[in-house]
Amino acid sequence: MSKLKNYALILLGAGIFAFGINYLVIPNHLFEGGATGITLITYYLFKIPVSLMNLLINIPLFILYWRIFGVKTLYSSILGTFAVSAWLALFEKIPFTLDLEGDLVIVSLLAGIILGAGLGIIFNAGGTTGGTDIVARIAHKYTGMSIGKLMLLVDSFVLMLVVFVFKDIVMVTYTLIFVFIASRVIDLIGEGGYAGKGFLIVSAHPQELAQKIGEELERGVTFLNGQGFYSQTDLKILYCVVGRNEMQDMKQIILDIDPHAFTTITDAHEIMGEGFTLDENKQPIQR
Repeated sequence: MSKLKNYALILLGAGIFAFGINYLVIPNHLFEGGATGITLITYYLFKIPVSLMNLLINIPLFILYWRIFGVKTLYSSILGTFAVSAWLALFEKIPFTLDLEGDLVIVSLLAGIILGAGLGIIFNAGGTTGGTDIVARIAHKYTGMSIGKLMLLVDSFVLMLVVFVFKDIVMVTYTLIFVFIASRVIDLIGEGGYAGKGFLIVSAHPQELAQKIGEELERGVTFLNGQGFYSQTDLKILYCVVGRNEMQDMKQIILDIDPHAFTTITDAHEIMGEGFTLDENKQPIQR
C-alpha cells in the first residue's frame, strides 16, 4: 500500500510539474536547468514537443544507468519521467491560457510555486524526474565529485547554453527567480536541494540497522553513546542524514529491522560534508 501511495503521489506531482511547464514556462519563453532546460531549448528552436524530447533525452540515460548500477533504483525515476511526458502530451492537446497580462514577475512567482510543488511531491514520494539526477549519479561514480556539486554544474551549463544560444539575459534572470522560488517550495514540501532529514534512532538492533542503511542507501551512520534513564542500560544511538528522496526508504528500513525503534526526524539544512558537498576522494570520514 505504501508503494502504491508513493506511485500515486509521483503521478500527481508529475501532473502539477507538467502543468507549470506547459501553461506558464513555455508560453512566457522561460527556461530551466538540467534535462528540462534542454527540452525547452529544442522546443523553442525546432518546435520538437517537450513531451517527446523529455523521453528522447532520458531513455538513453536510463539504459546507461541500468548498465552501470542495475535496475533496482530506477523504477521511481522511470515512473516520474514517463508520467511527466504523459502529462505534457495531454496538456499539449488542451488549449488553456493563464491571463497574467504579460507580467513576468507574477509568472515567475507562480511558476516557482507550481513547479516547486510538483517536484516536492515527487521527491517526497521517493521519485525523481530523471535527467540531471541520473547524469550526476553516473558522473559521481567515475569522478568522485559530490552529487550536489555535479547537479549544480549540469544546471549551470544548461543555463549558460541558453545565454549563448538565445542571448536573452532578461529571460534567464526571470528563470533564476522562479528556479529559486521552486527550490524553496521543494524545501517546504520535502526538503529539497541538498537539505535533507536527520534521523536519530534508538534501537535494540543498531548494528543491523547501520548495515542495512549502508547497503540500501549508501549513507554513513554515526553511533552515539547513550544511556537509558530508567533502565540505566548503555545504548548505541544511530545518527544519519539522508537526501530528500531517501526519507521514505529510510523509514521503511527502520520499520523492517525494528518497528519498535524510537526515531526522531529533524530538518537538516545546508548539509556539508561527505556524500553531499565534499568530494569523497578527499579526506574521507571513517565511520
